[in-house]
Amino acid sequence: MKLARDLRGISKIAFMLSLIVFFLLGAVFSYVWTMGFYVSKEFNLPSQTSMTIEDVKFFAEDPTFFNITVLNPSYSSSGATIDRIKVSTSDGKVHSVVSTLPPLPSTLAPGKSQTIKSFWDWGNYTGETVDMYVLIVSGSGPAVQAKTAFMNLTVTNVNFEPSITSASFNVTVASVGSPVSVDISEIFVNGAKLTNATPTLPYRLNPNASVTFILYRDWTDLQNETVSVSVQTKQGYVAYRSVTAPQVKLDVSDLVFFNTTATSFYFNVTVQNSASSAAKIDINKITAFFDGQNITMGATDVVPALPQTLDPNSTVVLTCAWDWSLFTGTNVTVAVYTVQGFKTSKEATIPDLP
Repeated sequence: MKLARDLRGISKIAFMLSLIVFFLLGAVFSYVWTMGFYVSKEFNLPSQTSMTIEDVKFFAEDPTFFNITVLNPSYSSSGATIDRIKVSTSDGKVHSVVSTLPPLPSTLAPGKSQTIKSFWDWGNYTGETVDMYVLIVSGSGPAVQAKTAFMNLTVTNVNFEPSITSASFNVTVASVGSPVSVDISEIFVNGAKLTNATPTLPYRLNPNASVTFILYRDWTDLQNETVSVSVQTKQGYVAYRSVTAPQVKLDVSDLVFFNTTATSFYFNVTVQNSASSAAKIDINKITAFFDGQNITMGATDVVPALPQTLDPNSTVVLTCAWDWSLFTGTNVTVAVYTVQGFKTSKEATIPDLP
């Protein structure tokens, strides 16, 4: 009797489990049938491939590339072949990514995603919002806006000191608020690379720091001209600044030869520092060049004695004792030099003796 009761109990449990299983199966089949009906009637799934851009990452450590992650959704009708990647910047330019890893074109199956390393130099667009486009062979290519990493490398000052020297000038570079250090590797002036600077290059510039370089380059040929300085880093960042170099306009306005006696010969050289000059200068040497000879006037040969300071918009007459009687009829070039490195000259013919 006990065995019969146990069998009846097991049969009831089995029957209840069977009911539960059939109920669940019925519910599943009902859901599938219902969704199939509504999907076919109410939802328009794309007939072509439709990709999405899942993520775009820029790295401040290296502005030569960015990573873009794309997804071919599971509901896409087929694999998607990525053909090109383009970037549109705020200046109205459209930039094509010419190199990627993996190389393009690349096919992505439905339900698959891929991160593509895209080589494009965005160093001139730091901290800007750009438009990203992924172009595919057929179907809908996605687009998204992304912001490049922030960097603030700037040339804050280009400083010429005409009252001190024309042999060098200073360039100050700052990295205010930048998230990473950079290595300044090259400095160009009007497109020409400078190799002599203090401190020496390369130079590591940390975030929120600045450095002033002394560039050893004679800038007398740049006076009153636009000077364009570009500072480049190993990481690929470039900072620019253009200024007008100051001018020191010296002129020998007059050159006259005299003799007072048969043994006393001299010449007067009149030197003018223009009103447009940016600084005073200090005359420290006078030379006479003729017939391949270059004679420097001695310390006791010039009155007033050298060095002689000459302010802007001022003139000085320097008397130079020199026996020119043996060189009459000869062309001579008298040159005036300054401590700061500026110079001027004038050519004349040594007169015959009276």
